[in-house]
Amino acid sequence: MNINGFKLPVFFCLLIVLAFSPLRAQNVLDDIEEEDRTESSSTSEVSPNLILETIKSISSSKKIFILTNQNQSYSRGDFISILFANKLVCRALVAKTTNDKLSGIKIIKIYNLSLWKQLSQGKEVLILKGDDSYFSNKEKTPAKEVSPKDKKSNKLQTDDDLFNSTSLENNEDDLSFDENSKRLIKPDNLLSFNVGLLTSKDIDGAATKYTQISASWGYQIADSIWVEAAAGTNTIRDYPFTSLDTRLINLEFRAKYTLSAPFYSYFQPYFGYQTILANSPTAGVDPGDNSRSPEDLAKELQLVKNLKKSTIIFGVTYLKRIVPGWFFRADLGTDILNGGLSIEF
Repeated sequence: MNINGFKLPVFFCLLIVLAFSPLRAQNVLDDIEEEDRTESSSTSEVSPNLILETIKSISSSKKIFILTNQNQSYSRGDFISILFANKLVCRALVAKTTNDKLSGIKIIKIYNLSLWKQLSQGKEVLILKGDDSYFSNKEKTPAKEVSPKDKKSNKLQTDDDLFNSTSLENNEDDLSFDENSKRLIKPDNLLSFNVGLLTSKDIDGAATKYTQISASWGYQIADSIWVEAAAGTNTIRDYPFTSLDTRLINLEFRAKYTLSAPFYSYFQPYFGYQTILANSPTAGVDPGDNSRSPEDLAKELQLVKNLKKSTIIFGVTYLKRIVPGWFFRADLGTDILNGGLSIEF
């Protein structure tokens, strides 16, 4: 059968092609749009490996950063990337970590120089451990010519600046976790445990020394300026009478200044205030056997009272570092002679 010169099978084939071609074109467009939507949404998603941390300190050259590591998700030797304003800023190597959840990192590559310059102490950043190709599909800034003078200055000039070996020895790039390098003892806290000799009185009123165990806590309120609180205790046997005991409690407050000394040691001259309390619950109490007269009981109370005192004190503390974080300590003052161990934190 012919229709206007065309055979019927050919006519039907043309109808089928014309009918389905718009649908096919629409499907292709839908596929492309769906792919674009998928790619767009995937690039806008935040990687589950991102961790929010805070910048604690930055060296003057901005090559060394001290970051919090609250989740302890990265450790020494790891490569990490820093993101700020949801953009990749720089690449770094973790050079040091501490138990108090801090880490020191060295910048090895900069992706975005303008954002890198905005990083400052106290700002929160996102940390990505390991591969950062998920975020690195961005156009890079063309490399710029760097003059020999700029190269010698050890300053970063381009986004792709890699630090040379000399920068590792720069005194500015100290991986110390203390924000103030002027302090001789970097941490703010010093906890000490001591055994010493406390000067007091015996039953005859003569000066004598008693062995006392004490502990103290020092806090650095400014560069090398410390305040310290100390407490110690000991028991005097057969005072103020046979079979009676008296407990001495020594409370002290000191202000100290740290001076450097040879062989990793320090001197801390101090002045302060000392209060000694005495407690003997059975002193002056009639045992009921007529063994002590009222005069004897009154004397017992007076002997206990004689042990109490409050006075201004002076002296010096000597600290000798024995291992990182630990010191041998000695106190020589009008208050007490002490020897013990101190730990910084």
